[in-house]
Amino acid sequence: MLTAFSLATYRDRQKKLLKRIKGKELDALIVNFPDNINYLTGFDSLGFLWYQALIISEKVQPALFFTRTSEMPCVHELSAIEESVFYNIATEDPLELVAKALIEAGHGKGRIGIETHAFTFSPDQFLRLQKYLPEATLIDASTAVAEERLIKSPQEIEYQRSAARMADYAMKRAFEAIRPGRSEVEIAGEIAMALGEAGSEYSAISPMVATGRRSTMTHAMPHRQVVSVGDVVIIELAGVCNRYHSILMRSAVVGNPSDRVKEVSDLLTESFHAAIDAARPGLPVGGSNTACNKVLNRMDLAKTRVHRIGYSLGLAYPPTWLEAMMLDEADDHVFEPNMSFSMEPNLSLYDEGFGLKLGDTVLCSANGSKSLSELPPTLTILD
Repeated sequence: MLTAFSLATYRDRQKKLLKRIKGKELDALIVNFPDNINYLTGFDSLGFLWYQALIISEKVQPALFFTRTSEMPCVHELSAIEESVFYNIATEDPLELVAKALIEAGHGKGRIGIETHAFTFSPDQFLRLQKYLPEATLIDASTAVAEERLIKSPQEIEYQRSAARMADYAMKRAFEAIRPGRSEVEIAGEIAMALGEAGSEYSAISPMVATGRRSTMTHAMPHRQVVSVGDVVIIELAGVCNRYHSILMRSAVVGNPSDRVKEVSDLLTESFHAAIDAARPGLPVGGSNTACNKVLNRMDLAKTRVHRIGYSLGLAYPPTWLEAMMLDEADDHVFEPNMSFSMEPNLSLYDEGFGLKLGDTVLCSANGSKSLSELPPTLTILD
């Protein structure tokens, strides 16, 4: 069994989840998010491209996993799954099999939690499940597992620290790769190679590089645009250890930066530090967002931010590494020790033709929060 944690750890996680869903007055939970399935069982495969589900219920013991037949070796070798149903994609409807198992467990008329937010649970699949369970009450429980994942264990934190070292190495290599005449895709390729050299697994989001005016496009994918002298180049990447992500975002300029780029970058760094300083145990997570904006608004720059200050981080599969907790004023969580999250006050000054990225994976402790990166959160000037 090649898994990141022991069988006892996965059983304990499932036990805690059973307690949580019982508190929500649910009879069972159908888990579809691949990262949640990994968290509960260790299963690590791209098999989620087809329907997969894990039933968590006191009446379904051990937890029952459904996946296509081709995933059988991964289930046996790369997970702590003890009971599975392998379906034929050509002749069987997995939703019908899931419903049958729930009915046989006495949940045909029960309250069933489902992950409606999961990209691996389509509207069509929801309708089919509803058809096969006409007397059951299907209730959104998309955050049930996510809440269990918010506080990281010492081993999880160690994986994220390892991932942060990988990310730092790749970012240094990215700076070395940036020079006039090189394209964004070439630089992204160097990043991917560096991550592999550092031991990183593939990340939920591939490395992003954008140069010149394209630096205003925060989520633009690398293209054949080449770097020129004077360009601002923005970079985003992640190191991954046992699917645990540590993200890293930085900006660089080729040659001397303009006075405007320099003053905006300096203020961005100050806002970044203010956001981390506000991430103290017991304080609302939205406070970091507020603290960041207070600094940026000294130059009326909060309006150029492209999104909230951050989100919880940990296990992830494509297409995203965001966990459920969002660091904004609308989220009612408070910071707690051993929470990990991003801090990324990225800016797009579209009318001025440049943008800046700055983001780290941050860990909260009893004494406050600190970045896992060892790289300075400043603009890198490349000669």
